[in-house]
Amino acid sequence: TNLQLSAAVKAINPASITVHGGPSTPSYENDCKMFFANNPHVDVAVRGEGELTFADMLDALDLANSRDLAVLRDIPGLTYRTADGVCRTADRERIADVNTIPSPYLMGLFDEFGSVKAGAVIETNRGCPYGCTFCDWGSATLSRVRKFDIERVFQELEWSAKHQIEDASIADANFGMLERDVAITEKIAELKRTYGFPRSVAINYAKNQVKYLRQIINIMASVDILAEGVVSLQTMDETTLKVIDRSNIKLDKYNELSTEFRRA
Repeated sequence: TNLQLSAAVKAINPASITVHGGPSTPSYENDCKMFFANNPHVDVAVRGEGELTFADMLDALDLANSRDLAVLRDIPGLTYRTADGVCRTADRERIADVNTIPSPYLMGLFDEFGSVKAGAVIETNRGCPYGCTFCDWGSATLSRVRKFDIERVFQELEWSAKHQIEDASIADANFGMLERDVAITEKIAELKRTYGFPRSVAINYAKNQVKYLRQIINIMASVDILAEGVVSLQTMDETTLKVIDRSNIKLDKYNELSTEFRRA
């Protein structure tokens, strides 16, 4: 959908600069070249975490007051189109302290939309300790999990509830992996009792760590929040599991979780 929209914008206004990012935008060099070749309307691709890279890109374009993308050559984390072909800058380090990223909710950037009864994506931590080769979340690097301050998470959840956001989506790779995830769930339940929202919570549950999931599921169910019970079973084929550097949770844990989801 984003690629179609990008192509439509470019067709209407060829002078526009189209920027793409996120996990669907490739990071590896040859993949990037193919991406640009297949999508001639794309000008810039942001690789990896986008907050600092995107801001630096806007600053450079604004300072130069020019459509010449050569001004981006010193900004790490970018791939961009030039007359001579695709240019790739150095990789950017992951953001060490995610709390330096401002919250658009708490800054009031979404307040003007009012109670739109839509969805809000809330990140309580970032990264994934697993290195599955098929997945971009940990980027096969077993990245360190970086936590957002819990008070900030609570405030973002409260903002969502006050604005009658139907679905507060938790963007974590493994919610329920950390003990504090139980406290976050309790906060969600408290907000549901106070404001009547959120009505559903989309969650990617912890894969191999199921210690806190029973509590989390019960808390959600106690306030009639619809939460999908996702159990990550990739394949039962041992050779495939070996190739993708992934192991399934033990079958008894799988059955235990499935039973718990159904009961709640």
